[in-house]
Amino acid sequence: MATPDQDAVRQVDPTAIDPPANPETTSPTTAVATIKAGPHLVGRSTCKECHQENHKLHAMHGHSQTFHTVESSPEIIAKFAGQVFDGGKDFGTYHYQVNDRERLDAKIPATFGDEAFPLQYALGSGHNAFTLLTLITEESGETAALEHRASWYASQNGLNITPGHANKRPSDGLELFGSISRGDAMNKCIDCHTTSAKIVNERIEDLVPSVNCEKCHGPGSEHVRLARVQTNPPPYSVGKDDWDTESEIQLCGDCHRLPKNISEKELREYPDLLVRFQPVGLLRSRCYLESEGTMRCTTCHQPHRSLHLVSKNEHIENCIACHQEQEPDHVICPVSPREDCIRCHMPPMEQEQGLTFHDHWIRVRAAGD
Repeated sequence: MATPDQDAVRQVDPTAIDPPANPETTSPTTAVATIKAGPHLVGRSTCKECHQENHKLHAMHGHSQTFHTVESSPEIIAKFAGQVFDGGKDFGTYHYQVNDRERLDAKIPATFGDEAFPLQYALGSGHNAFTLLTLITEESGETAALEHRASWYASQNGLNITPGHANKRPSDGLELFGSISRGDAMNKCIDCHTTSAKIVNERIEDLVPSVNCEKCHGPGSEHVRLARVQTNPPPYSVGKDDWDTESEIQLCGDCHRLPKNISEKELREYPDLLVRFQPVGLLRSRCYLESEGTMRCTTCHQPHRSLHLVSKNEHIENCIACHQEQEPDHVICPVSPREDCIRCHMPPMEQEQGLTFHDHWIRVRAAGD
């Protein structure tokens, strides 16, 4: 996140915006005006000034709750504190407690006695799950992230093995608590769950948690400045005239995955795991390939609105809107032209621990698919 240039010439400008110390909690409207070297984050509360409906919808969206600091999240602490969970063969049994600093720890008494492992951050909105993450310093001096082996699942109202961990085996004592990621993998994991985050040793600085307005739209300082002096400020970022299907899929796919992030074997064989990576499936769908560049993520999804608030019928209406019989050679589904589009062509597919994702490779599925 941009910070003030201490050498910049300062002058009073009632339309300029200072970046607050924490743009998610401090309103820049009260800040002292300063000429800035570049655009900076202003925080979702500032976006609310003009975009109240989107702000309200976003607050109910999973994107608004993708990253948490555990010690300041009583809801998450309550889901783990006092629990005992068997991590399986080779790992041991986790005992969770709140220490005297009101922070959450995990212990494996049979292996480490009373020695505790701190649980710093949590990923996930809680609609499906919360997965815990801790930054550590390895012997090399480099920072790494340990994803805890146990997660909390809403469908089970309890703990179970974190997705992707079932078949892993620990290579050292630290990995008894989970799986370690380093370098780009670690940075990408945290980046996709936050709006701003800078990893410094075992902490995160300049943290703006979760996927907020400026994660997708970009720093809003200049847009807000213009909005305060113009009746109709020009659109920016995703609202610009040159924003197209490719731009949108690249933006969403940066976190939801693109074909370049998948092995050639997976792309060819399309295992069930790929239903988690929606752009990968969408890009091989006839709906997309024959849309002449008009079909994109927002063709079906209002990006500020949670899927939990969208009825099945609304999704089906999106399908029908594109497949209305407007030309003689266009054939509406002969099996069920006005219902069951989702169930047949984009079915929910169960993943680990009962998590389900709809398959975005939209197609006439062969028997057994």
